[in-house]
Amino acid sequence: MGQSVLGKCLRLSRPYWGLLALALFLSAIASALSGSVAWLVKPVLDDIFIAKNYIYLKLLPLALITLYFLRGLTTFFQAYLMRMAALRLSNDLREKMYDKLLKIPVSEVGRETTGRIVSRVINDTTTVEPILADVFKTLTLEGLTIITLVSVAVSRRWDLALLSFTVFPAVAFGARQMSKKARKTRHRAQQEIANLTHRVNESLLGMREIKIYRQESSLLQKFRQELWAYYRFLLKVTKYREGSKLIVDLLTGVGGALVLTYGGFLIVRGTITPGDFFSILTAILMTFTPVRKISRAYTGIHDAAAALERIEEVLSYPEEKGGPRKASAPEKDLCLARVSFKYPHTSEWVLKDVELEIPAGKVTAIVGPSGAGKTTLVSLIPRFYDPTLGKVLLDGIDLKEFDLASLRGLIGLVSQDIILFNATVYENIAFGKPEASREEVIQAARLAYAHEFIEKLPRGYDTILGEKGFSLSGGQKQRLAIARAILKNPPILILDEATSHLDAVSEQKVQQALEGLMQGRTTIVIAHRLSTVKNADLLVVMDHGKIVAQGRHEEIIKRCPLYRELYHSFSRSGKVIPLKKRRV
Repeated sequence: MGQSVLGKCLRLSRPYWGLLALALFLSAIASALSGSVAWLVKPVLDDIFIAKNYIYLKLLPLALITLYFLRGLTTFFQAYLMRMAALRLSNDLREKMYDKLLKIPVSEVGRETTGRIVSRVINDTTTVEPILADVFKTLTLEGLTIITLVSVAVSRRWDLALLSFTVFPAVAFGARQMSKKARKTRHRAQQEIANLTHRVNESLLGMREIKIYRQESSLLQKFRQELWAYYRFLLKVTKYREGSKLIVDLLTGVGGALVLTYGGFLIVRGTITPGDFFSILTAILMTFTPVRKISRAYTGIHDAAAALERIEEVLSYPEEKGGPRKASAPEKDLCLARVSFKYPHTSEWVLKDVELEIPAGKVTAIVGPSGAGKTTLVSLIPRFYDPTLGKVLLDGIDLKEFDLASLRGLIGLVSQDIILFNATVYENIAFGKPEASREEVIQAARLAYAHEFIEKLPRGYDTILGEKGFSLSGGQKQRLAIARAILKNPPILILDEATSHLDAVSEQKVQQALEGLMQGRTTIVIAHRLSTVKNADLLVVMDHGKIVAQGRHEEIIKRCPLYRELYHSFSRSGKVIPLKKRRV
């Protein structure tokens, strides 16, 4: 597993192999300098102290300072280069994941909660980053150091050196077992941090509901439970990591004891000099420090394995696919031909054998009770979803044959849940047409009855709205969304409950803006307030995923009991807002 993860990271970091090669070269120099310390023990001990050539003693401090300075310098630049490569890899992974999220179908996004997706893009990539920054740096630097020190020890006395290395298999086995346990526990910890991220995100989105239903204590208790679960998993990871170091420390002592016992025997017999013995002992003891670091690095590889798997899962999501044709504005109609639909991984049919012709250049209104399938139906037109059965046709051509960019370029969308980005008012209106001039943006705002309130904002069109446009009222958000659609000037317009949450004054202004926007377009309107759509060219009534009636208001109200009931119920509510007769 460790080799597999490291191999994957090296493949991902292929663009930075120049940095890695230079870092590897510096690692070799640093390792050689470490080995020279053990090598110099013999001449210093035998040729200076035992032979009493004290004239060279004054050179030793300068040599030692120079040696460690050069090793520190090469180690510094090696670590700096590795960190640079690691940060670039992390940024590239985040960019690739974000790019993938922008390209995957809406159905795939729905498989995961927002918090978990955010956790994968941010937290998992952060977990993978240390593989290059720390793990690969350790493996190269300490691995070459071990090779150098072993070479020094073997060259002095091969049998004494090999005796101390007999503990290495035990070190490797113990580290491997601990790393396996750490990896499994780390995977559970990553799941818990994803849950925590989701919990915080969910609480921020549902703050009003939490407060009105007084669920602060209940949610805090759940968060506390998840937090302590995360704590316990991280504590277990620490236990396995430190256990791995304990094994290495114990076996280091065993190896050192073997060298002292056998080496002391050889000195007594006169087989080796004290310089040889202490040179070997220094090399052996110095070897166990990088062994300990590599053992820790091996655990780090297993920690990152689960995160890399989750990253690869996101990167393997299927992307949206379009056809070769360029879509153009409808001349005849949009047609749903025997369309049935159910959401992925569910068994319930949301749409059932729907037959519908939406005339070009006209207003088609879709009404029905909640859960009738209205929003799902219109979501098929921009291909947020594809029919499970049947086809959606534009002038007789299956939407799947059109290039997605050109198809969606024809469509404007204004829904009840307006998304405004953490950008200026100008940038939010120009979102669908970034190349628009300031004059065009202001004109679109005027047509949407938004210019007046925009001018009153602290910096006018340059005011940053903040996340989700929290500083604006519902009606103001709706008018910005309408301005966005006006600026795009799409031939197909979808209005999904665009006025459902507005007060009477705001709704009147939004409705006036919508009237102007609908002129001469293929418009599809979903509305609960039936008075706002009774003048539609085609009125479609849906119930339980089926079309139960279609025609003009005057016809349907006579022959469709469901529509009649819905219309009269809203009329009695006192929320009827007459819509002026449009000229098409």
